[in-house]
Amino acid sequence: MSTSFNLDVWVREAKREPFKFTLAEHEYTMPFAGELDKSILEAVNIANPSAADITALLRAGLDAQWKAFDEQPLPLAALGELFRQWQAHEGAPLGESLASADS
Repeated sequence: MSTSFNLDVWVREAKREPFKFTLAEHEYTMPFAGELDKSILEAVNIANPSAADITALLRAGLDAQWKAFDEQPLPLAALGELFRQWQAHEGAPLGESLASADS
């Protein structure tokens, strides 16, 4: 008799340190990108994210903090850098971290 894989246990044990950053003297916290809900996959192109996709991913990551973050002026280059730093925290490009690989 085989034992089934318990995905609930895996999710609990796979929790990682959240990504933290400050803007306008306010600290924001986003989950490890791989912990975003799978529903985001229907809204964005993970492999080659556009500006709208990056915004959608950041909005999902910031969740209830999005409104406060969105009210702050921020150059586009800084938004791109925030996304790159979040990816770096993940340890791999976001598209690679959410996809399963055969290797």
